[in-house]
Amino acid sequence: MRCFPYVEETDAPCWVIKYFFFKNFDQNDFLCRHIKNVDDAYLADWFHNGSHQTRFFKIPPVPVHNRKTQFISGRHRTAVLLRHLERVPLAFAMRNIGDADKAWIESVADAPIETEALIDLPDLPIVASLP
Repeated sequence: MRCFPYVEETDAPCWVIKYFFFKNFDQNDFLCRHIKNVDDAYLADWFHNGSHQTRFFKIPPVPVHNRKTQFISGRHRTAVLLRHLERVPLAFAMRNIGDADKAWIESVADAPIETEALIDLPDLPIVASLP
């Protein structure tokens, strides 16, 4: 599935290699909501349609504080993508972030995501809700 990335204007969208995600991200924070058994499907709320039949995917947001991730609303999206991609799209919250956290983000990010370019996501069904 090809779509455009959607992020808040204060977020920095980046590709993160799966290996670095598991090595460097706070796994206690990531796993705290029983996301080990996720369905291979997208929630419709993770997308929005733009003009001219363009589809946007809401990149999972990840705040960072003291060089530790604090998933709030992107945990499930990230879990679905990790099952299918070697590089996952994540959007780091950059509002009011310190230099140490910026340096940490730069150390784990593989490459920036251009918001004007299409990204490839796994071809999975889009559902209204998950069981």
